[in-house]
Amino acid sequence: MKNKMHYLKQIPVLLLFACLMACGNAKSGGENDKGKDGANGTTSNVSTELPKAVTSADLEKAKKDGKSVFLVITGTGATGVENAAAIVKDANTKAANSLVFLLNRDDAANSTIVTKLGITTVPVPFILVVSPKGNPVAGGQAAQMTTDQIVKSIPSPKEDDVYVALGEKKPVFIIVSKADYKDKDGVIANCKTAGSKLTPNANIIEFDFDDANEKDFMTQIGVTQMNGATVTVVINTQGQITETFTKKPTVNQLNEAVNKVIKKSGCCPGGSGKGCG
Repeated sequence: MKNKMHYLKQIPVLLLFACLMACGNAKSGGENDKGKDGANGTTSNVSTELPKAVTSADLEKAKKDGKSVFLVITGTGATGVENAAAIVKDANTKAANSLVFLLNRDDAANSTIVTKLGITTVPVPFILVVSPKGNPVAGGQAAQMTTDQIVKSIPSPKEDDVYVALGEKKPVFIIVSKADYKDKDGVIANCKTAGSKLTPNANIIEFDFDDANEKDFMTQIGVTQMNGATVTVVINTQGQITETFTKKPTVNQLNEAVNKVIKKSGCCPGGSGKGCG
């Protein structure tokens, strides 16, 4: 897992994801997520034929259609590409609305895609998961990625919104509430005021604590229970969770939290007691 995290952190948009995983809240599993034929998740029932080479048009269409993309990144001297392809194909059979492609990182025609996805220096072959909204959200070498991990790394809709904001280098105010919480409007108002004072403006993303589709992500960011009040999680432009407010924060508190940079143990919420590796 440590090696996997090292490579994930080379992909800028994945900073929050990498931090959350290092905080012990990863969506992907560990020893219990072994693949059918071992730790690398290979399967003998999947064809070893390589996927189609991806184009920018393919990625744009997948984003437009709301489909996840499993990419096998290859390049000069890469070995084991067939095995990586078998893993993503197996994941494709288990994940609805997903596509698989091959990407030659060293082909000059792919330079724009390579730069956009931040995969210039990852070791090849490399498996990369691109979310339905076009964000790279997980990746690793074939020996580090299982079919289950790939499928579980597909973000929920609201989680994907967070990645969109971070990809645009924007701070994020995550508001977690319930339908009957009367304090939510006041929290949103303060977040809007604080966000408008920032450059770039902050994105405000609302979560319903009772939304089953978002439970995993809320657990990852440390919101596992509600005590009668709306919770606000602040993420700075570096993807670090800097503050979690369990009562309505002031505008000044929100702005201070956005401008805070955690220099040492990284990106875990304050008081979590966990370092970020």
